[in-house]
Formats: sequence, structure tokens, C-alpha cells
Amino acid sequence: MKQTILLLFLLITTLSFSQITVSGNVTDNNGEPIAGANVIVKGTSKGVISDFNGNFQISTTSNNTILEFSFLGFENQEVKVDGKSRIDIILIESLESLNEVTIQGFSGVIGKSRKRTENIQTTAESVTALNSEGIESAGITDVSSFSALVPNLKFNSAQAVGLNFITVRGIPQVRGGDAPLAFVIDGVTIPDPSLLSQELYDLALVEVVKGPQGALYGKNAIGGAINIYTKEPTNKMSNRVKFGVGNGGNLQAQFVSSGAIKEDKVFYRFSTQYKSFDGLLTNEFLDKKVDFSEDFNIRGQIKARVTNNFTIGATFQHFNIDGGATYYSVNPIGTDGEFTGGVLNPNPSEGDNVIVSDVLGRSDMKNNYGNIKMDYNLKGANLQSITSFNKVDRSTIGDLDFLELDGLTQGEEITTKTFNQELRLSNTNTDTKFDWSLGGFYQNIKKNVYQNGTTGVDFGGPDAYDTADYVNETNTIALFGFGDYKITDKLTFSAGFRYDIDKFSQVDDLFVTSSERDNNEFQPKVSLSYQASKKVLLYANYGRGYRNGGYNADLTDLFNREFDDETSDNYEFGFKTTTWNDRLIFNGSVFSSKLTNQQQYILDLNTFIAGVYNYDETKVFGFEFETRARLTNYLDVFASFGSSDAEIVEGGTTGGTDGTTTDNSNYNGNKTPFVPVSTFGIGLESSFNITDSVKFNGFINLDTTGKTYYHESNLAKHTTDAYSLLDARIGFSYKNWKLDIWGKNLTDKQYYQEFSPGEFVGSPDDVAWRGRPLSIGTAISLRF
Repeated sequence: MKQTILLLFLLITTLSFSQITVSGNVTDNNGEPIAGANVIVKGTSKGVISDFNGNFQISTTSNNTILEFSFLGFENQEVKVDGKSRIDIILIESLESLNEVTIQGFSGVIGKSRKRTENIQTTAESVTALNSEGIESAGITDVSSFSALVPNLKFNSAQAVGLNFITVRGIPQVRGGDAPLAFVIDGVTIPDPSLLSQELYDLALVEVVKGPQGALYGKNAIGGAINIYTKEPTNKMSNRVKFGVGNGGNLQAQFVSSGAIKEDKVFYRFSTQYKSFDGLLTNEFLDKKVDFSEDFNIRGQIKARVTNNFTIGATFQHFNIDGGATYYSVNPIGTDGEFTGGVLNPNPSEGDNVIVSDVLGRSDMKNNYGNIKMDYNLKGANLQSITSFNKVDRSTIGDLDFLELDGLTQGEEITTKTFNQELRLSNTNTDTKFDWSLGGFYQNIKKNVYQNGTTGVDFGGPDAYDTADYVNETNTIALFGFGDYKITDKLTFSAGFRYDIDKFSQVDDLFVTSSERDNNEFQPKVSLSYQASKKVLLYANYGRGYRNGGYNADLTDLFNREFDDETSDNYEFGFKTTTWNDRLIFNGSVFSSKLTNQQQYILDLNTFIAGVYNYDETKVFGFEFETRARLTNYLDVFASFGSSDAEIVEGGTTGGTDGTTTDNSNYNGNKTPFVPVSTFGIGLESSFNITDSVKFNGFINLDTTGKTYYHESNLAKHTTDAYSLLDARIGFSYKNWKLDIWGKNLTDKQYYQEFSPGEFVGSPDDVAWRGRPLSIGTAISLRF
């Protein structure tokens, strides 16, 4: 296989050398990038669009070629190539368009779900994306706030800073383990799922692509990928400061600066943010707030245009998050066992949902991340190298019985170090029906875990009980490729693959064990798309994804010593339509997935060891749709709905310390836990000029999470009914000033983000994690 790929690699690059590649950037007269600008070879239909940072790259065969630049609301420009390998364009607003009274349609959102710049309406994937304007309008500050806009995606957090639960299309995250989505920032895969908790700011793009994406993003993209791109350094100097306050002692300060160190050659971007929050939830026993947090984030970028064909850039980011931890409510349904509609009450009374632990939990997460990117423009191709390093330190200390009794406590320290190296060669030739990319990837992950606790009873010692002390290391080598071939002007066939070679090892000092395992996984992807008309796209996809298995600390009655690799095979049919003069977008898809060895997490309180076990087989059938309509020039309405019927087909068997295994087949036919059966969202967005210098922006969204089972038994008392959260945001802009007023959970709904049934883990109590109450605030910003 390696020889075949190498020969294909050499053949493609040789054929590409006859091309002239031109790259550049498209901005407005304020220096802001224009996403989706058309760059066309004059006299032909061949062209590209600028990405979310305004960048473009196009190939031609002649120096006499004239490039036409256009974008809705701006005057067209024409530039002759004439030997230039770089062309930067500033588009000027059209006076005619400024006086236009006709309702304008949507210009489209530019994404990069297939590792290349595309309008998401022409991408044969289920994609939800927001460019910088949409991010600011919706008030996106983290993955959680964006997930509220994406059907069949749910993001929760519990226990401590960095401990997340993300579910996509019926596939839940293993607690403390790998997410079912690849997490990618600026093209770099971030393997530690705890980093999904970080604050997001100064962004150019946020997008989610669903369905197995292993061919494009590698392991753990079993349910899709989250793509985040930050804003790039600019040639024109610009600065922004922002200050905000809110209830619960919410404070925010932000500063962003970008410009040229050497004009047209070396550029920088510096951004930093500080946020603090005193909290809104109270520990009734200690009479202290428990959901407090403090977050400091700093990011620096530098980009150098060494030649017109070679650029190099470097990024460094550091953040430090401190927050409350382990503030669970015990027996949240009430001691009398009362239910609402036969299920766990999603809106409990104050007496049913109190926090009374005797220890004020604390947690923190520190992250240091850096990357170096090099791009070299060949003739008709682009060679890219990305080298990155990441170190995450997390710690947690808090109560374990979650009661006002002097008893169990818990502590954990985790350090994860990751090194990535990727080489990618991509086609830039627009004169061919075949678009392609090839590459290789290496990754090393080393994770040190130490857990401990103190008790008031004898669990192996009078003062301490160590539950785990181990080191996991994973080495991955991967080869990948993806290509599109236009069979006709309307019909496109796409195929890709990724071949992962994984080596995993664990050294456990507590149980004095050493384990190793190897795994080679082939992840194919096949797609067929049909552009039925200019505004209608039909597509069908097959994809395979996987997340690797590993080792538990020990064998218990609830799980085995080893848990297996999980794989997903997904079939999907989808459509994308744009009608009513581009004023109505309606997209949808139907999907069916078969999962083998699906992973689940459980804590065995009889041994104080947490572990992962496998279902032999599960299946998911679902559908989703998204729509957005521009009713007037001043008002958009949007809605989304997703349904995931996730079912355990064969529960399999798990651990058994007495020599007999635990049979989970009695759960066959039940719903997979932690998966909402549906998601629904509806909202309004408005933007218009009040005067020539004052602009209004408004955004309101109602996000509904459907019924959720928290254990495979599907018992009613371990199930939550649907609940809805209402968020809103309004803003007023005056010249370079902007005032924002925002509110989250405006109806002050009480709800749970996690629930743990005590009877299945050896505890006399059920515990639940409360969601954040009503939060409101305001912020003012200045650009200069």
C-alpha cells in the first residue's frame, strides 16, 4: 500500500508542475477579511472562493490570465496575473448596493470540513458553521454555546474543570475519555478532550461536521469533527478592547491587537482574555458558592511571508482555568421518591436539589500549546507541514460522598503531553476534474494519572486509599488521502482513506502491571453528490471511524481489565437547498450507524476504581434538519431538529472477580445512556441600521434537549424529561464602539447535566450535577 501511495504522490505532483499558482488575500477598506469572495479566471467558469480569513489560492496556465474579484455589495475588480504569484485585493463597497431596497439573500457560510475552502451549501456533508459575524452575533464563547445551535449535538460538563460529556448522533463520550468528535484548532488535531472546555474568542470560523470522519481527521472522529479557526495576523494595524460584567460577580476583560511588523512581510496577532465568576450555586452546609471560576488566556501568533511561495507561522497559547468541583446534589428526586410524570424531575424544587457536601471542591487546568506551520506553493499544489506540542495539567480535590459527613474525599492529578507532526500535499489546480490531498501523520501522547482520597473508615489504610497511579502512552503513525472526481458537471464521486497504526502501553505502579497492545485500523470514506440544480445538492455518504481501546486499572465485577477498540460504520443520505432568491435555506439528512464494541464508563464504588466496558453491538437511526429564512432585510428566523434512536443490540459481558462474567444481555433493546432522543432549536436574528452611524443586532434562541436515559436499565427514575433553555443577546454599534447585553437560561430553568444512579455503582445515593441558573451581563468594546 505504501508503494502505491508513493507512486501516486509522485505522479500527481509531476503533472501539477505546469501550473502557475497565485495566492492572496481579499479584504474590505477597513482591513477586515471578506469570506466567500469569488475569484474567477476571466472568460471561464473556473474559480475559487476566499476562506473565512479572506485567503485564496488559484492555479492557471498563463501569465496573461485575468482574475476577476467580486462579492455581493462590493465593486468588481480585475487583475492580470502577469508573473505575480501573490495578489492582495481590497474591495470597495458599491454605492448602488448601499441604496438597494430589495431584500438580499444569504451569501453563504464558508467552511473547511473537507480540509479545503467550500461554501457549506455545496459540501456533501452534514455541516453547521458560523463565520466571524455569526459567532459575534450569537455570542459564541465556547463549544457548549455553539452546540445549542447544532442538531443531534449535546455538550455538558460536570465534576471538575475539563471533564466534559459530548454526544453526537447517538454516540456519547466516555467520562474522562476520548470524545466521539475530533477537535481541531487551526488545522491541528487537539487530542486531549479536556481542552473542549476552553474559552473561544477572536475566532474566524466554528463548524461541526457529522458522521464518521476518520478518513479526514483520524481516530476518535467516530461521530464527526469540530473545526475551529482563529483570526489570522493582518497586514493592517487594528486593536480591540472589551470589558464586561454580569451577575454572580461575572467580570471580563479582553484585548486583541494585529498588524505588520514589516509591511507585506511579517505580521503578528496578539490576544488575551481574563474572566472571573463568583458563582450562583450555593453549598447549603458550607454557605459558600461552589460554581466559581477564574480563567486567564493568552495567545500570540506570528506569520512571515519568506517568499511569495513560502510562508511560515508560529502560534503559542497558554491558559489557566480554576473552578469549583464535585458539587453534586444527593438524591435529587427527593427523599420521598416523588417523580414528575414517572421520571426524574427536570425542574426540581429547591429542597430536592440542594448541595450539602462538607468539602469545598476545587479544580484547575493549565494548558501550554504551540505550533509551527510551513506552507510551500508548488506549481499546482501546496505542501504544508504542521508541528505542534501540547501539555495539559489538571487537578481536582473535593468530596466523594457529597454529604455533610466527614468521610470520603477524592483527588486527581493528570498530566498529558502530546507531540504531532503532519505533512500534507494538496491540489491547487482548478483546471482539472480531480481534486486531491495526500499526507502522513505522527503523534505521541503520554498521560500520567494519579488518584487518591482520604476516608474516615479503613479502606486499605487509616489515612489514604490510592485508586490508581499509572502512565498511558500512545504512538500513532497514519497515512491518508482524499480525492474528488467530477464525473460530470453535476455528479461528483469522492473517496478517501486513513490507515492508522497505533501502539498503546500502560504502566500501572499501584497494581504493578505493564500492558501493551497494537492496533491497525483502516478508515475508508466514500461519497457521491449530485448538483441537481444550482440551488439543490443531493448526497450519499459511507464512512468508518474508530476510537482506540485501552486498559482499566483492574478487573472488577463491573468491567474487565481491558476494553476494546470501538468502530462505527455510518450510512447517510442528505440534501441541501437554497430557494426564494437565496432567502430560504433548508438542509436535512437521514443516517444509520452500526457501532461495534461501543465504550461506556462506570465507577465501581465497591472498589473505588473507575473503568470502561463495551457493548458488543449498538445501532443508531436518526435524522436532522436545519433551516434559515430571511423574512426581511432586518429579520432572519432559524430552526433545527435532530432525532437519534440509539439502541443496545447486544450488551455483551463485563467483569467478574469471582471467575464468572456479568451478562448485560438483559439490556438488549434498551436505549443507550447519555443520549438525548432529540434536540430542537428555534430562534430569531436581526441586524439593521437605526441611523447612518448606529447599528442594532439581536439574537434569541430556544434550545430544547429531549428525554435522556442515564443508565442502560432505562428505569424511569433514572431518566430526565425534555427541558428548554432560552438565551438572548442584543447589541448596539456606534462607529468603533459596541455595547452588548446578554442573557442565558432566561427562564431560570433548573436542570441536570449529569445523573448517576447509586444502585448500579454500589452507593446508597443517587447524585446529579446541576446546570447553571439565570445568567445576565453586559459588555462594551472599542476598535481602534
